[in-house]
Amino acid sequence: MLQLTDVDVYYGQIHALKSVSLRIEQGELVTLVGANGAGKSTTLKTISGILHPRNGRVTFFGEDIGTKSMEYIVRLGIAQCPEGRRVFPDLTVLENLRMGAYTRREKTEIKQDFDEVFSLFPILNERKHQSAGSLSGGEQQMLAIGRAMMSRPRLMMFDEPSLGLAPLLVDRMAEVISLLHERGTTILLVEQNAEMALSLADRVYVLETGKVVLEGPSQDVLHNEHVRSAYLGK
Repeated sequence: MLQLTDVDVYYGQIHALKSVSLRIEQGELVTLVGANGAGKSTTLKTISGILHPRNGRVTFFGEDIGTKSMEYIVRLGIAQCPEGRRVFPDLTVLENLRMGAYTRREKTEIKQDFDEVFSLFPILNERKHQSAGSLSGGEQQMLAIGRAMMSRPRLMMFDEPSLGLAPLLVDRMAEVISLLHERGTTILLVEQNAEMALSLADRVYVLETGKVVLEGPSQDVLHNEHVRSAYLGK
């Protein structure tokens, strides 16, 4: 479905991604693990079209999207649930969700997706006329996920969904991501809670200072001594 091949990305003179190669097959849940500054969020931004690679290729179902606009990439079926939630605080919950569907026109299917979001997050239905800025952090995270779902993505990317959440809500986020995966959504997950990420993933890529240093099935990576020491404190 998605492939990055020898991708180099720079912030000015800073070499943020160094010959990064990774792939995601349709239906997989793949996670990127690494410390702050390892290049995880930069990888997602490059796939989303926020950043463009200086070298290398990013392909989605065989199409090179490395130079495409963000809007074009969303229309292809890639949605990102960004770090820090980034809801529109002055818009209502309902308006935020409608923004997720802004590239779509099929009213019946959009109505079905509203129903699906509200069945997954009943609290959003209760608060649908409230401004997003008045929601708690956990509710805003639910809204950010719901907004991404409204685009009917073929690939859904999560950037630190558990960041700043209470432990009970972290468990809820894990349940939601697992449920979306079970329903057939292909997922790329960036998550500093390595234990959670590894428990959910089919495969894992470990990034360090902009390079992929390890990849493999989650159970193999989970038992890697370096990963256990560096990211799991074991």
